[in-house]
Amino acid sequence: MSYIVSLLNKEHDKKSFSCGNEMLDNYLKKQARQDVERKLSQCFILTKESNIKEILGYYTLSSHSLNREFIPDDIIQKLPPSYSSLPVTLLGRLARDIKFKGQDIGNILLIDALKKSYEVSSTTIASMAVIVDPIDANATSFYSKNGFITLESKRMFLPMETISQLFE
Repeated sequence: MSYIVSLLNKEHDKKSFSCGNEMLDNYLKKQARQDVERKLSQCFILTKESNIKEILGYYTLSSHSLNREFIPDDIIQKLPPSYSSLPVTLLGRLARDIKFKGQDIGNILLIDALKKSYEVSSTTIASMAVIVDPIDANATSFYSKNGFITLESKRMFLPMETISQLFE
């Protein structure tokens, strides 16, 4: 099956999307477009090539910074002490429609988000890692299985150096 990832647009059927989490459903249906228009985040939509209106899943990315005190010691030791906060990419939301459970949609979304983050950090806007704020224990488990490190703040962190190994 062929998939397409595109920016959220008016053609996408947001109304029928349901991931089982009301907060993530409502974000897509009521707030995502406004956040995009305000340049607060970009919202990426996964669809089948054969049906570009039906949303299989989505994720958001935005620029962010992380205070150096939250960065793991083995990484922070390699960075100049003059930076009190460091540039990261925030993977703010990631959700898959429950109709597509068990079809690896979450991993497809994550790989695409990491690839976009890596490409931008390599060419356009510096970012030393991707961070996430897992919404629940299932999300924490998902990100852990994909190499993210849990920080003291409960955020999760994946260094761009690690991500680069996936795409180089």
